[in-house]
Amino acid sequence: MLKGADGTPIELRQKALALAALLYLDYAEHARRTAVAERLWESSTPKQANTNLRQTLLHTRWLEARHGFELFDADISQISLSRSLWLDLREIRRIRRVDSPAELDLLVALYTGDLLDGIGDVGAEFSEWLALERTRLQDQFVVQAADAALRVGGPSAHAALQRLVQLQPYSDSVCRVQVRLYLSEGNEMGAQSALSAFSNRLKEGGMVAEPEPETTELLLRHRVVAAPRSAANRDDSLLGSAKRRAMVPRIVLLPPLQEFQRAGVSKHLAPALVEDVTISLCRLKSLSVIAPHTAWQLDPFGALEEVRAHEIDYAVESRIAPEIASDKLAFAVRLVRSAGREIVWADKFTFSTSATSECYWDLVNGIAQTLADSVETAELRQDRLVRDATAYAHYLTGRFNLRSFDLPMIRRARRSFKLANSIEPDYAKVQGALARSYIVEWVLRAGADRSLLDRARLHAERAIALDPTDGSGYRELGRAALFVGDLDESVEQMETAALLAPNHADILADYADTLAHNSDFAGAERRIEAALRLNPLPPDEYWWTLGGIRFFQSRWDDAMIALQKMKNIDPAVRLMAATAAMAGNLGTAREFRVRALELQPDFRIASWLANVPQRNQADLDPYVEGLRKAGFK
Repeated sequence: MLKGADGTPIELRQKALALAALLYLDYAEHARRTAVAERLWESSTPKQANTNLRQTLLHTRWLEARHGFELFDADISQISLSRSLWLDLREIRRIRRVDSPAELDLLVALYTGDLLDGIGDVGAEFSEWLALERTRLQDQFVVQAADAALRVGGPSAHAALQRLVQLQPYSDSVCRVQVRLYLSEGNEMGAQSALSAFSNRLKEGGMVAEPEPETTELLLRHRVVAAPRSAANRDDSLLGSAKRRAMVPRIVLLPPLQEFQRAGVSKHLAPALVEDVTISLCRLKSLSVIAPHTAWQLDPFGALEEVRAHEIDYAVESRIAPEIASDKLAFAVRLVRSAGREIVWADKFTFSTSATSECYWDLVNGIAQTLADSVETAELRQDRLVRDATAYAHYLTGRFNLRSFDLPMIRRARRSFKLANSIEPDYAKVQGALARSYIVEWVLRAGADRSLLDRARLHAERAIALDPTDGSGYRELGRAALFVGDLDESVEQMETAALLAPNHADILADYADTLAHNSDFAGAERRIEAALRLNPLPPDEYWWTLGGIRFFQSRWDDAMIALQKMKNIDPAVRLMAATAAMAGNLGTAREFRVRALELQPDFRIASWLANVPQRNQADLDPYVEGLRKAGFK
């Protein structure tokens, strides 16, 4: 909402409002006219989009002259958002910390509804962006207001929480804050009433879920405070377990069906395969896996009802049968969401009983990783009518954006991780992901800001302190050590990470890159090939790492093949220039050099060489030679 100096709302065109929001949220209040025009009029030609923007600005200038305000400052190529105008988004952002009832009342009053509420047709891509921003801004407001309510207390706090209930009526996190507030006031009856009202809202809203264990256990935690210390410790342990269960989806691998008995094939093959996949899944931290002893007591023909009764989110059904006109076996797998019996993912894998042990374990680990990725994708894609700002939901959103080797997406991922951290500050996976976001930004910015590595290290150490059995924290410590030139520590930390998570494809890929910087190219190649077997449709950095390893093995053509598989080649374009030059393709090398200098115009070989961590500095000689042949200075 926009207001003039006297507080009067100003009726702008919807596109002008959309432009103001876009400038503020995505462009730090300043952008090229062509960029915002194409986003606001996405179905128009660039020429028509610029015409439409010009007309919108003319209409806005007429309103500015009439009402005595300034919204946009525009010239022939650029457009900025005026800082003299009252903007509710800007006012909310200025509130850093709320410590009094008056400040809390102001915060609640500022959030009048969804971003650009009531705006009409603005195009499919802009609508998708708007939906994401509405959710993000609402979640940020809810977290900020809830935290303030617990700190301030009193009538203002209860009024603020009632507003949050209106915004997110099915949110466990909002209910938990209500319960905590009542308990802090010694009002156990009020806490029980808030919990009962939340349960009723879930039922009346058609939600199949009950309140999360963490929510229902709050009253129990309160009641055991006065109990003996040993009893309280036991209850805290149980509560901690319930909390961990609530953080991640639960999955069960049902007994497999077998359609045949083939000579020479043990009847125990399929059960062993499923059990090995289960064990592989148990190594991952993004799922809670039901133990095989329980899983194998379920009837695979009618297990979903029982699965739902045990509050298990996903079931894996499988069947093994002979391949037609082949001596191989087919292992069909499908992942089913227990609520609604939705088939989330299905595939078929063929293998031979005479396959080597390595091939067998590649199959097992590949299926396990695909199942885990499918669950994460399904959780992220699921229609969130409840708009529940849980840590896990924000964590998944961040993980999705972190897959892109693109700086704006990396920073968007970090915002999601910070939201998750504000809700669950003791979630080790979030700490590791925050560390990862700083490491990736450091790489994308070519080491321009050393403080990024310092922040990465802090979050990595926090992740290890919270969960020393998770390899992710050690992985990020290893990467940070590598980029500051501590090669010994980098290998040590990556070895620990790989030991804790031997089938974690991303850790293996980073281990490969670390070994390459330590001049162990044979070991690096083994790790990156193992990572590619586990993750055959990998993110760009896998191909970047493989291309670099092959370059240092003087395999120029193989290196270029790997690098060209990247969806976004910008991070590796300098390496591609050197590779093409060493292969004798100087014309191609110069084209890559032009692109590289557009991205980093101040690049100089000497400065770059001084900052590259490499065990054997002579290994860099071919790279320097390739850069010079491509025309770099």
